[in-house]
Parts: sequence; C-alpha cells; structure tokens
Amino acid sequence: MKNYVIIFILCMYVSMGFGQGKKTRVRVDIKPLVGKTMWFSFEDGETDAKMLAPDADGIFEFSATLEKPIDVRLGMDEPVKGSLNLYIEPGDDLLIKTDFKDATTFTGKGKENAIAYKDLMALYIKNYSSIDATKVSTEVLNEQIAQMRKDNLAFLEANKSKVSKDFFDFQYIKFYYDGLGFEIIMPYMISQGLKKKFKEVLPADYLNMLQKVKLSDDLLIYYPYNRFVRGSLPGYLRYKHMLEIGKEDSLVTQKEEEKRKMEYDLIKANLTGKIRELALFSTVNSLLLIAKDVNDYKSYIDKFAADGGSDAHVTELQGIYDRALTLASGATPPPFELDDINGKKVSLKDFAGKVVYIDFWASWCSPCRQEMQSGSPKLHARFADNKDVVFLYISIDDNEAKWRKAIADDKIEGIHLLSKGGTKSVVAKAFNISGIPRYVIIGRDGKILDNDAPRPSNDETYSQLMKALNNK
Repeated sequence: MKNYVIIFILCMYVSMGFGQGKKTRVRVDIKPLVGKTMWFSFEDGETDAKMLAPDADGIFEFSATLEKPIDVRLGMDEPVKGSLNLYIEPGDDLLIKTDFKDATTFTGKGKENAIAYKDLMALYIKNYSSIDATKVSTEVLNEQIAQMRKDNLAFLEANKSKVSKDFFDFQYIKFYYDGLGFEIIMPYMISQGLKKKFKEVLPADYLNMLQKVKLSDDLLIYYPYNRFVRGSLPGYLRYKHMLEIGKEDSLVTQKEEEKRKMEYDLIKANLTGKIRELALFSTVNSLLLIAKDVNDYKSYIDKFAADGGSDAHVTELQGIYDRALTLASGATPPPFELDDINGKKVSLKDFAGKVVYIDFWASWCSPCRQEMQSGSPKLHARFADNKDVVFLYISIDDNEAKWRKAIADDKIEGIHLLSKGGTKSVVAKAFNISGIPRYVIIGRDGKILDNDAPRPSNDETYSQLMKALNNK
C-alpha cells in the first residue's frame, strides 16, 4: 500500500473535465419481476431523488445530461425490496439486469466502472459492518477505522488499469476524505458511547490531522471533498481548539449555537479562499437552521457578506432565514402525511388537542439510538398514564428494513413514520432538519412550541412537556 501522500500527488495532477454536459442513460431490467416504481437517490446531497416508472417493455430508464460523475443508489420496494450502489459518468449508457439479490450484470458504456464500484462498495460495507465500538479497545477501534480506509484505497490502486481515470480520481478522493471525516468524528462518538473522556480515546496523531488535508480550492468540484469542507473540517477545527486550550470536556455541554459561532471564528482564522467561503457559509447555514429564535443570528448573514461571502450564498442564507421564521415558536407546523409502520396514513391533524414530541432520527445515527435506548424509555414512563402526550418518531432512513430492525432492536415505543431521503426528504426539508437527532414540540393548539427541543434524557424535556400539557 502506498503512503497517503499519494493523495496529494493525485490532487496536484488531477484534471477532470467537469462542465461539459453529456447525455447519460441508465436502464434497469428486473424481468421476470414486475415492478411499478423505482427510485434513484443521488449521493451528492444536492440532487433530488427521482422516481421512475417502467416503459412498455418493463425497463426502468434514467436519462439526463450530466456534467460530472456522480454516485447514486437505485432501488425499489415492491415486488422485492432492494438497492444497488452505482457510479455513472457523463456519456455512460448502461444496461443493468438485476433481481436485487444474487444476480446483477452490467453491459454498455461504463460497465467496467460499474462492476468495480459494486465490488468496492461491497468491501466498504463488509469492513464498516465489522466495526463495533462496544467490543474492542479504543486502540483497536482506531486501527480498524484506519485499516478500512487503507483497504478502500488499496482496492482502487489494484484496479486502476480496469477503470477510467475519472473513476479512480473521484473515488480516491471520496474514500480518502470520507475516511478522514470518519476518523475526525469517531473519537467524539466513541467517548459518548463508552462514557469516556474525549482525550482518552484520541489517536496519537489527532492534533496533526490537518497535515493529511490538501487545502485546495480546485478540489471543491468533487462533492466528497466539498462535503468534507462543509462538515468535518469545521468540526475538527473546533475539536482541536478545545483540546489546545484544555476545555475538551466542555465539548459535550457546548450548546449547538455556541459550537457554530466558535467554528465561524476558527474558519476565519485558519482557512483561505473558496474553502474559507464555503465553510463559513455552511456554518451560518447550520446556525440559522438550529436556532431556537432565528432572529438572534440574522446578523451573521451580514457578517458573512462582509467576510467575503458570495452574492449567491448570501441570497441562499436569506432564504433559509425567511423559511426559519415560518418554524418559529407560535407558527403552524408544515403539514405532512406519512405511512406508519403498519401502513396507516398519519398526519399531525390526527393529534389535535394533544402535545406532540417529534423525534427525527435514523437507524444509522448513533446519538439517536443512544437516546432511544436510555433517554426515551425513562421519559415515556413518566407519561405512561397520560394519553395527551404523543411520541412521534419520524425516521429519515433510506432503507426501510434497517428502520424496522432498529425499532425492534431498541424496542422503541411510540408512533413510527418513515420519510425516506435523509435531510433531503420531504418532511425533513419542510422542518429545516439539517442534522439528527432533532426534536420538535407541538402544543395542544397545533402550534410549534419549540423547534429545537431538548433530548429525551434531558430533564428540561419533561418540564417543557408538562408546561405544554397545562397550557390549555
């Protein structure tokens, strides 16, 4: 395995021809199965999922003019439940034959990339699923995480001659920076899960992780790198700063608004160019989305503009601010109707006159699951005899089977709804959900009481719900 420095060499010489759109087509043949719909979910976090219907021959077709490569997931829920991970490039013309179980074949332009990506994702999923922070020491866990990234990059090196240059460059950067982001956040997650101090679970080189990052505006064309700059990098700057000033134990008690404000100042001090502008935008965006009173942080839009924010980003932040006003305390929550775990249609109107505690979560969210295993049962017990409090769980999972399994495994009591699509799902977007877990309290009058309520394990939650119950 070559040293990680290869990524820096790669970044210096990469020259993908983004910007020139080419007609791209993916066809999916599931015969002899007969399906009514299929979905295409884009991993860039920006493109909305597409629903496809079969043509007269039973073939599902996705056609578009693409300007750059992209990872997607395609799948269906009936007559079978299944999905495939897929990489496509501008100009690809793929035919996929699959039963979403054992047999999948690729033909046409782009098949070599598709085959390699399928094997690469199988390796990643195998390694990821084998990691269990509850069964190994912190040192072994950190080694497993690092090894997972090395295995992904080694696979790409071994298959370099079989795939396109764009595939190699794109996937190398994705697995490098996704892996680095994983290494950044895992110590915090481990410390919470194992009830240890943050400093006790840090890898030896944690304070020097910036040396592994290539800070280059040119790399922002890759959405995995773009995602790293918007998410993992600001978080790391904050973790590093708290460690350096000896306040790492306060990471747990820091309020979300204080985290974002600190990250804003650290980004200004440590980053430059387009990377700085994008990271600042992401931080203000998060600040507006999580604020209990968005008016408290409206000044950050002007602050961002004065610090070099683009007109386009300033306009976007203004739109986020305007939407956030519609979710403030006293506002009517956005309407929605979703299927519950038994297939019954459920909407907020069904709970008129009651207090509703909404829990936005997903099966893959460790903090969400931790609250459900410890905080939620205790909170539920305190309202066991009160039918005027509704515990409404809205999952943003893409995988229905994993959603159902998590509910069964954690024995989560309440009303369970599924809104597929992550933070881009219909209900998540309506409630401005940028991260989970997230909690919202709806009063007896059907109005929002708190759009960023405390977690179930927080005693303040009980107090808020009791106050809502008494406010008739």
